Amino acid sequence: MSLAGDATSTRVTTPTDREITLRRSFDAPARLVFAAWTEPDLLVRWFGARGWNLVACEVDLRVGGTWRFVSRGPGGAEMTQSGVYREIETPGLLVHTESYDGAEHPDLTSLVTTRFVERAGRTTVTSTILHPSPEARDRTLRTPMERGLRESHARLDALLTSVGGLRAGVRPGPDGGSNIGIRQEGATRMNWTLEVVAMPVSDIDRSKKFYGEQMGFVVDHDTRVDGGPGIVQLTPRGSGCSIVLGVGLVEMEPGSMQGLQLVVRDIRAAREELLGRGVEVSEVQVPGPEGFRPAEEGEDLNNVGFAFFSDPDGNRWALQQISSRT
Repeated sequence: MSLAGDATSTRVTTPTDREITLRRSFDAPARLVFAAWTEPDLLVRWFGARGWNLVACEVDLRVGGTWRFVSRGPGGAEMTQSGVYREIETPGLLVHTESYDGAEHPDLTSLVTTRFVERAGRTTVTSTILHPSPEARDRTLRTPMERGLRESHARLDALLTSVGGLRAGVRPGPDGGSNIGIRQEGATRMNWTLEVVAMPVSDIDRSKKFYGEQMGFVVDHDTRVDGGPGIVQLTPRGSGCSIVLGVGLVEMEPGSMQGLQLVVRDIRAAREELLGRGVEVSEVQVPGPEGFRPAEEGEDLNNVGFAFFSDPDGNRWALQQISSRT
C-alpha cells in the first residue's frame, strides 16, 4: 500500500502488515539532516505538526542512551514520546525504540530504523516503523500521523533551506557531532555565528505573547529569577539566530530597534499568515527610484519583495522574499 507523495513530500507506504515506511528527500547534506534529527537545539525548531512545539527535548545520543520529547499543542494538550537508542552510525543510520506515555494500548512500543542516504548533496531519509502487531500498526494508521509528519517535515525543509541558502558547510565537531558554519571563497578559519539579538522591550510578558503566539516563534526558555522580570529567548522557525527579551537588557529605549529582517520564500503567503494571526503588516512593497512602492500583481518579488510590521513596543521588522539565491 502507498499513500501518494513525491520526492519533495513525505511518502508513506506499508510494506508489511506490521510496518510503516516514511520517505522524504531534503536538499541538504546527510550530516546536516542527521544533526537536525538528533540535536535538541535543532529539533525544537522543526519537530511537530502545525500548532505543536517541543517544550522538552532530551537526547543522550549513544547506544543504550535514551531520548524523550514532550510536545505541546493547541489548548495546552501534551504528548510525550521516549525510547532507547539501539544503533547509531553518524550520519547514516539511527535505530531506536519509540513509545508514548499514557498510550491507550501498551503494545504501541515500536522499533524505528532511519537511514540517511546522500546523493549529489541531497539526502533521502527513510524511516521504517516496526510495530509489535498488525493491529498496532493499523491503529497508528488511523491517527493523524501522515498529516502531522508532512507538516513536521515541511518545517524541517524550511530550516534546512534557510541554512542551505547560506551555503552552509557542515563538518564534524570535536565530539563527532555537527559543526555548522558558513563556507565561502577566501573565508577565514573562524566561524562567526550570529546567535542572539537582544530586543529593547517594556513588558516581557506582552512581548512574549506577541512573538510566541502571534509570530509563532519557538519559546526556547523563560527564566525568572527571584521574582524579577526575567529573560525570555525565542527563535523564529527555520532560523539559526534567536531574540532575547528583557527589560533593561540593552541600553536602548523600547521600540528603538529598527531594520531587523526575516527571510521568507513566499512573502504574500507569509503576510497572509501573519494577518491571520492578528499582526498588522504593511502591503507588499518593492524598492524603486523614489523609495518603496506597492508591488504589482504577478511581479517577480525574489530578493525585492518586502513587507513591514512592528512589535507592541514599536521595534520595526521587515519581511523579505528570497525564493532563490544566485
